[in-house]
Amino acid sequence: MQRHQLRLRYNLPEKFILFVGTIEPRKNLTRLIRAVAQLRQRGCPARLVLVGPNGWLVNGSLEQEIEALGMKDAVQNLGYVPLEDLPGIYSLATVFAFPSLYEGFGLPPLEAMACGTAVLTSQGSAMAEICGDAAFLVDPHAEDAIADGLAALLGDAALRVHLQQRGLARVKQYSWERTAKETAVVYQKVLNGSQP
Repeated sequence: MQRHQLRLRYNLPEKFILFVGTIEPRKNLTRLIRAVAQLRQRGCPARLVLVGPNGWLVNGSLEQEIEALGMKDAVQNLGYVPLEDLPGIYSLATVFAFPSLYEGFGLPPLEAMACGTAVLTSQGSAMAEICGDAAFLVDPHAEDAIADGLAALLGDAALRVHLQQRGLARVKQYSWERTAKETAVVYQKVLNGSQP
């Protein structure tokens, strides 16, 4: 599906911050929403689009937070989106935000990079190691830091282009083929009785 058709299908704004992942507490969405609210208070008409199914401990608190902050017009929750539509949605986003508190690996930032979208994610976590200098890293516990990072990315097209280029180079380091080969090496070492 063409990007224009996707924009119409999902009623996506011209510029928006995107989050993709399971909706659950460790994804830190409350702080992300508060950071977007800060941006709007500063005069930036930021919009946030959430993509992903509900996970554990989803009890309506996110919707209550959105309403309490007066953000109903600024946050759009698409819920589950078919996989074939995700690359187009990633590429339509102005910025991809993934301030997760904990990730074992975290594919969404790499998916966003592969689609040419600038990424903001968590420092001091697996995300920092995975994304390296190809993402804008922030303290996920500090709403101000998330807001400042988003403001920097939204306000600086050259910075976005720089991160987009770094991101496209970074994702080349990751592939399922490479993962399979490296996993096979570890298994072989274990079977041979040596340390992995």
